[in-house]
Amino acid sequence: MPRRGENIRKRKDGRWEGRFIKSHDSGGKAKYGSVYGSTYLDVKKKLNEAVEQVSKNALPTANHDLTFREVLFLWLQSNRIKLKDQTYTKYSYLIESHILPHLGQIKIQKLDVATINHFVYAKANNGRLDGSGGLSPSYIQTICFIISSTLDFSVKEGYRSSNIGSITRPVNNKGKQKVKVLSHKEQDVLERYLIDNIDERKLGVLISLRLGLRVGEVCGLRWEDVDFKDQTVHVQHTVERIANIAPYTDDNKTRLALCETKTVFSNRVIPIPSGIMPLFTQCRRTSGFILPGNTYEYTDPRTFQNAFHKYLDECKLRSFNYHCLRHTFATRCIEAGVDVKSLSELLGHSSVNITLNIYVHSSLEHKRNQLELVSGIWGQK
Repeated sequence: MPRRGENIRKRKDGRWEGRFIKSHDSGGKAKYGSVYGSTYLDVKKKLNEAVEQVSKNALPTANHDLTFREVLFLWLQSNRIKLKDQTYTKYSYLIESHILPHLGQIKIQKLDVATINHFVYAKANNGRLDGSGGLSPSYIQTICFIISSTLDFSVKEGYRSSNIGSITRPVNNKGKQKVKVLSHKEQDVLERYLIDNIDERKLGVLISLRLGLRVGEVCGLRWEDVDFKDQTVHVQHTVERIANIAPYTDDNKTRLALCETKTVFSNRVIPIPSGIMPLFTQCRRTSGFILPGNTYEYTDPRTFQNAFHKYLDECKLRSFNYHCLRHTFATRCIEAGVDVKSLSELLGHSSVNITLNIYVHSSLEHKRNQLELVSGIWGQK
């Protein structure tokens, strides 16, 4: 079973094995090499050294007529050590599945901004591999970043004489999808059910609803992260399902991984409200994950979300995406008068603009109350 690091597993003979991309064949298929060691950390070190050595050996001279495929490979390998596993996997997937089939064979010196803009526009409108529509704005943004960074890298390394200028991103005319937020009545019904039937998983749901944690962050919480004296919880990890870009002996397309938090801002300490602190004490164990799993030490976020939907059914509530709990938390904080700066830090955002633009949804009743304040002024006049 692979362990945290990208493409590292423990073999049946007791040794650890790490795999890395040595090169690509003429058809663009990756060729892999392996390193071995007696411990995970030993293999992780050897793997980083091997990747670095491949990058050095593969660096061509400036007069080579490279394809965009070759430069993309060099850019990805040169950044491998500093990328988180989930980020590296996402970049690898987008490169292999979307960028290389259309731009890979073009010579780096001949790639122009018109070709790239046409490619990005096509992906935004009909880029899904199943033909069901365009890629998400998030995917388009990441693809543009990969292409721009690779071109900057090519100029810096001398593979291209100059850059192409800025890439034009298509306008997203679909608008933001309206996110559901639990009403006060729905929240009361759900909370009453969770508290009356409290166990570890129901406590996990309450953690998202009352502290605003993401589903992966709840699955990554250990009891050691809870400070019962100071009544705080330290968010340090997240559990994510990431693509298996190089499966070993099974056909699994994805795997679970315990990763660092999404960003440096997501690593945060959150006070636990006094009203739910007794529930932490009631479910308390000495160590391990708050939501233990069966196959792994931790719970699969998918399994946890399935349990959440069962709770909604038992409460006879309408269907909600689990992430709506985080939106509900942010909205309730704003309604209660929590300042945006504090809320932004509680949610683990890098700026208050993210908090205001994405996670704060003013209810109709709250808007009505705000307008009544203005009406009072007009009445005086």
